[in-house]
Amino acid sequence: MDRVRLLLHSRHWLFLTALALVALALGSAMFSGASFTSKSANKASLAAGSVQLSSTRPNEAIVAAAGMKPGDSRSGTITIGNEGNVTGTATLSATGLSGTTLAAAIDLKIEDITGGVTTQKWSGTLGSFAAVGLGNFAAKEKREYRLTLSWPSSSSEAALEGTSTSLTFQWSGVSWSGA
Repeated sequence: MDRVRLLLHSRHWLFLTALALVALALGSAMFSGASFTSKSANKASLAAGSVQLSSTRPNEAIVAAAGMKPGDSRSGTITIGNEGNVTGTATLSATGLSGTTLAAAIDLKIEDITGGVTTQKWSGTLGSFAAVGLGNFAAKEKREYRLTLSWPSSSSEAALEGTSTSLTFQWSGVSWSGA
């Protein structure tokens, strides 16, 4: 009995008892509550298609016009394709026009000549060309265009002798939803 009293009065026993009670309290607090976890797998997929224009004459002049004089006409062809996987709307625009005096005298005609059928897309002076819509291109579709430069013989101004003009054509495409 003295041993039991000695154990009950010892600090070790009190420490172990307190530790056991704390462990019991923590254990019941941790395991008494309900826990609910929910996961939902919602699959949403978005796929953006692209229009990727290709050219048979990348970074080349479409029309070789060096040495033109009044009364001359020169043409060149180019094939533009949509290598993308969606339908898109194509546009031909021009930037960087230089030599505006000569550009005002030269006529430009743009024609779609795909499949042997000629459809005029634009006609006017080279200097007045800004952009033309070419319509919708289906995925993998290719079209052939003819660009013709003509210098009317009626515009034989001496001031144009030895002048030059240039511009850069830019072909662009934007995907189309086809609503």
